[in-house]
Amino acid sequence: MAERIKKISIVIPVYNASIALNALQMEIDKAMTAVAVSYKLILVDDGSEDDSWAVIKDIKKRNPDKVTAIRMAKNFGQHNALFCGMRHAKGDYIITMDDDLQNPPDEIIKLLQCEEKDDADVVYGISENYKRSIRRKLWRWGFKLTSRLTFSNNPEGSSFRLLKRNLVDKLVQHNQEFVFMDELINWYTGDIQFVKVRHDPSRLRESRYPFSRLRKLYYNLVFGYNAFLLRLITFLGITSSAISFLVGLFFMFKKIFFNVRVGFTGIVVSITFTGGIILLSIGIIGEYMRRMYNIMNAKPQSSISEVHE
Repeated sequence: MAERIKKISIVIPVYNASIALNALQMEIDKAMTAVAVSYKLILVDDGSEDDSWAVIKDIKKRNPDKVTAIRMAKNFGQHNALFCGMRHAKGDYIITMDDDLQNPPDEIIKLLQCEEKDDADVVYGISENYKRSIRRKLWRWGFKLTSRLTFSNNPEGSSFRLLKRNLVDKLVQHNQEFVFMDELINWYTGDIQFVKVRHDPSRLRESRYPFSRLRKLYYNLVFGYNAFLLRLITFLGITSSAISFLVGLFFMFKKIFFNVRVGFTGIVVSITFTGGIILLSIGIIGEYMRRMYNIMNAKPQSSISEVHE
C-alpha cells in the first residue's frame, strides 16, 4: 500500500451476530497484516438480543490496541450505529462493512488499491456474485429503480465502502434521528469509484433484516431525504384542478346548449376525486411536519451505554 494510507478505521455495526464475530475479527487482522496497514476495528453493538456484546468484550480483551467496543443503549438501526462508530474513528480512511462476512475482509485490499489508483472520496465494493433470494433481489432491483426517480442520480451503493477522513468529518455533523449514509455521501461529493468484490454466503443462520424492516427503511428514505412527494402533491393538485375545471365546463356546455339536467353521478365523482386528493395531500404534509417536529425536539440519533476504547 502507498505510504499515504497510514491508518484505517474499520467500523462494523453488530446486531445478533455473535456466531460470526470471532471469525470476522481474525480475518480482518489477517488481511490487514498481509498488507502491513495499521488499523483499528470499531465494533458497535446495536442493541443485540443475543450474546454479541459479551463476544465483543472478549475480542476487545484479547486485542486491546486494535479494537474499540461500543454498546448502544437500544437498537437504533444500522446507519445510526455506523454514524456512532464513525464518530470514534480516527483513521485516515474509514472502511464500513457488515457483520455477516458476506463481504470477505480480504476484499478490503481492493478498496485500498482503488483508492491508491484514483484518489476518490468514496470507493464502493459492489458484489459481482450477489447471493440473495429471488424476493430480496427483486427488492434490490426495485429500490435502485425508484431511487433514480426520488433520490440522488447515483442509486448504486453498498454497505462495503471506503471513505476519506475529511468526508467522514462532514457526514458525522448530521444529528437528525434518521440518517442514510449513501444519500448523504451524494450530497457532499461526486468523486465516487466502484470496484467489483467477492460476495460470500452469510455466516449467520437467518437474515436480521426481514421484508418489514426493509419496507420501513424505504419509507423513511422517501420522507427523509427528498421532496418528491411534496412535488407530487403539487402535480396532483394542478391535475385535479384541471380535471375538475374541464368537467365543470362539460356540464355547463350540456346545460346551456342542450338543456340537459346535470347528473348527480357527475357531481359525486368530482367531489370524491377532489376529496381523495385533498386527504392524500394532508397525510403526506402531516408526515413531513412530524419529522420536522422530531428534529426541532432533538430526538437523539443514538445513545451509548458503554464504550471500551
